[in-house]
Amino acid sequence: MDVLHDSCYTVTMKIPQMMTIAASLLVAGCASDSPSTAGHHPPSTTGTPADWLVISATYGTGTNYADVTYRVNDLLHQPDVEFFARPEWLATDPKPWWNKSLVIVYEVKGHRHIFTAGEGGKVSVAALLEQARK
Repeated sequence: MDVLHDSCYTVTMKIPQMMTIAASLLVAGCASDSPSTAGHHPPSTTGTPADWLVISATYGTGTNYADVTYRVNDLLHQPDVEFFARPEWLATDPKPWWNKSLVIVYEVKGHRHIFTAGEGGKVSVAALLEQARK
């Protein structure tokens, strides 16, 4: 069993459950390499919160991940914020002394995308919107 720790709660999952979640994200189109362009207008590098939506955000490594969706959403909704994928910014450390990754699943104008940042990587609305344009 894998245990996900957060400052608010702990979630216990088995590896097959995690695989099911990953498969669901793929089926939902989160990891598509060729997004549909029908009716799609590239987003600008500055968007209003109405243009984008954070679906989920996880931070961790291996089998130790924390749900940081609310924290990431809070940070990204602050004006001109730029933060880093680090425990002090995300208010949790699911695997102390190990390098971790931040994975954000988000939508821009109805199209789903995935943004990843390694330990210490920079995160901002502009970075998410830039990733969505690719």
